[in-house]
Amino acid sequence: MKELSYHILDIANNSIRAKASHLIINIHENREKNELKIIISDNGNGIPPDIYKDIKNPFTTSRTTRKVGLGIPLLNDTCLNCNGHLNIDTELGKGTRLEALMELTHIDRPPMGNLVSTILTLFVSHEDINIDFTYQVDETSFSLSTQMLKEILGDISLNTPEISQWIREYLMDNITALHDSE
Repeated sequence: MKELSYHILDIANNSIRAKASHLIINIHENREKNELKIIISDNGNGIPPDIYKDIKNPFTTSRTTRKVGLGIPLLNDTCLNCNGHLNIDTELGKGTRLEALMELTHIDRPPMGNLVSTILTLFVSHEDINIDFTYQVDETSFSLSTQMLKEILGDISLNTPEISQWIREYLMDNITALHDSE
């Protein structure tokens, strides 16, 4: 995958397929330590032991429609190529936590890509799932959650054009502000 936002979308979709009702996506850039950390956790079904033991192997997948699962192996390779690591903790019936760590400025680190569209897509396409998103650069961060938006909006859907446009602009403005605070 050419962009980290694709990895985030892939892992989030794995959580959704695992019947998660709560998904947490945290991105932390630590410029002093030269680290980029992406943490995605859910309260889904967890990963069965037979899949988990070989989860970083591209020929391991829980899907029945194909025999190859490239998302986690490719993310693992990206982390390793960027002097980092990929850790996955899971418990059946409780959920999964994935932590991808890599050098922030490594020459081989893929760009973040269109993170705004990725998060927006998750928010408006899965209104039955509570999604918490936090982006942090050094000590400054912002958060947005579907639960908070639903409480404010009541019966108005997140995929209403005006609401989805507001979410897009809010994400874009806040991510830009984090990077402009250098």
